Amino acid sequence: MNDSVDLNSIGKDPDHPFTVQQLSERVGAAVSKWGNAWVEGELIKFQHKAGGHAYPQLRDLATGSTISLVIFAGVLGTATEKFEDGDRVLVSGNMDYYIARGSISLKVSSIKKVGIGVLMAEIEARRAKIIAEGLADPDKKNKLPFLPGVIGLITASGSDAEKDVKQNVLLRWPEAKFRMINVSVQGPECAPTVAAAIKELDADPEVEVIIITRGGGGFLDLVGFSDETLVRTAAAAKTPIISAIGHENDNPILDNVADLRASTPTDAAKRVVPDVVDERRKIADSLIRMKSIISSFVNAQLTLVHQIRQHPLLKDPHAYLDQRADDLLRAISDLRDDVDGKLERQSTDLISKRSLLRSLSPQSTLDRGYSVIRDANGNVITDSTQVKTGDALKLKVAKGDLNATAN
Repeated sequence: MNDSVDLNSIGKDPDHPFTVQQLSERVGAAVSKWGNAWVEGELIKFQHKAGGHAYPQLRDLATGSTISLVIFAGVLGTATEKFEDGDRVLVSGNMDYYIARGSISLKVSSIKKVGIGVLMAEIEARRAKIIAEGLADPDKKNKLPFLPGVIGLITASGSDAEKDVKQNVLLRWPEAKFRMINVSVQGPECAPTVAAAIKELDADPEVEVIIITRGGGGFLDLVGFSDETLVRTAAAAKTPIISAIGHENDNPILDNVADLRASTPTDAAKRVVPDVVDERRKIADSLIRMKSIISSFVNAQLTLVHQIRQHPLLKDPHAYLDQRADDLLRAISDLRDDVDGKLERQSTDLISKRSLLRSLSPQSTLDRGYSVIRDANGNVITDSTQVKTGDALKLKVAKGDLNATAN
């Protein structure tokens, strides 16, 4: 470039273009004049590099836009806290433009955590309120259907969580059907879009269960799932809800009111439908057991029928009747003999008693020549002093009566 060229005209027209170095130096000079700035956001991609330095990014809490940070080991050494991905931090520093790479970053002079403790306290207070109202009571949980006809799925479009749920559900039950609603799973739009999706799917009569899911993230990524409106919408839903937010250790309030909490999106898929291979195995095992039970029963009944058929009564029913007839005739004969014997004994005894009675009767005495004497009044005379001479007497003899007079 001609040294006589006016520096103020450089870059103003195609005849006097900047060199890359010149433009970079001008940008660097402009950036260096911005001065110190304070910035709040979420720390991501944080890790210590060689020498203890760190080159993470600071993400906007609402829009997700990022800016690169340069944090030297000395700054981290003077900080009283340890940092990791997901921390909400407040940093200060000067903007720095790295000419060699054409990149801009904030060179951090101080860093501290902010807001997380207050936000966590608010969420825990809200959780306690929800639990105290009974919205998380186990007896209010809806039972998941064994095999839902249509599965409602609320998640971010094209997310890993969406792929995990669909893939694992279809592996377990290839005929499964989904009703998808894509939502924002973080940021200010998370809570309202998820709540609206719950209402829409809950009103759909074909949807029998709803899965709300997203992958892992920092604490601030998941705060939308602790929003009170969203939580109350989920608690009021008639359709069973599975919450699969983040990883095992994440615990938004949605987990408390959901009918089932899954530790991961994959776990949600395994809990919402049965495994077709396992179910077919169970059916096959049941069929084998039923066949065995039926076969044993039939064989037992056949054995019983065979035993019954071998019984003499069924082999020759007439022989049995003939045998019983002979027994009956013998019984009748024995009974007759017994009756005849008893009658004969009773007749003999009667004759004997009749002879004895006859021998003792007055008539027998009269037959031997004796008589019975009575006075005129019919009184039996047993003593001669009972009569006087001339008294009329009646004599009873064996045959007839005689009249007499006492001398």
